[in-house]
Amino acid sequence: MLFILVVLALDLLLFSKIVIFGLSPDATVIIVVYAALRFGCITGMFIGFVVGVGQVAMMTTASGALPLASTLVGYLVGKFGTKVAYESALVQVVIIFLSVLILDSINLVWLEPKHFVFDMLRFSLGTAAYTAVVGAALAGVVSHLTERLV
Repeated sequence: MLFILVVLALDLLLFSKIVIFGLSPDATVIIVVYAALRFGCITGMFIGFVVGVGQVAMMTTASGALPLASTLVGYLVGKFGTKVAYESALVQVVIIFLSVLILDSINLVWLEPKHFVFDMLRFSLGTAAYTAVVGAALAGVVSHLTERLV
């Protein structure tokens, strides 16, 4: 739970200001992936749905597909992500990268199916890479801090 609060605070205070080539990390995917890996697919689905509904409620550009996409990401990561050594930073990067691509694929097909390939190449791949690196780094920092506290 501490990780979720830290990531939400960083999203509000920092992530929106760290823009590289017009891309910023997607903190909501990091939260859903963390919840799914830590607590399993049911919790991952619940957190994904709540995060997706929250995004739709807060953003004017969000589509109704976000709750579906976030729920699906929570389920898939919770179901299959726990079968790998997700403590490894490289595995975390791959899981977050694929999660962003799944989420963006569903959302882009819903919003702009004609521009799907262009938008995936232009935005999604970069956002996925950026989010994966930031997510793995945050997981490492929070893991180190919690070990020191315990």
